[in-house]
Amino acid sequence: MPKFIKRRSKKSGLAPGTLIHIGEKRTEQSKITLIKYDETSSQEKQVKTVEECFSLEDARTIKWINVDGVHEIDVIAKIGNHYNLHPLTLDPTSHNI
Repeated sequence: MPKFIKRRSKKSGLAPGTLIHIGEKRTEQSKITLIKYDETSSQEKQVKTVEECFSLEDARTIKWINVDGVHEIDVIAKIGNHYNLHPLTLDPTSHNI
């Protein structure tokens, strides 16, 4: 009968909300898209850095920052820091999806 080895998660022992990528290793850069809209129009723009999204603040529009590839933890951390988001909000392993 085969023996199964239970492996510990990379998150074991870390504080809840600690950002760490636990999936397969990826090398491609995350794709960041800024979507701004209001009741009459919408704009979609691919940006190179998340900081570009922060400089495009506009009180008249709603802004959505879409990140494809959350393996780049620093991108997620920068969004959380800029908008003062709670660490558990950023941690996908703390959500029951």
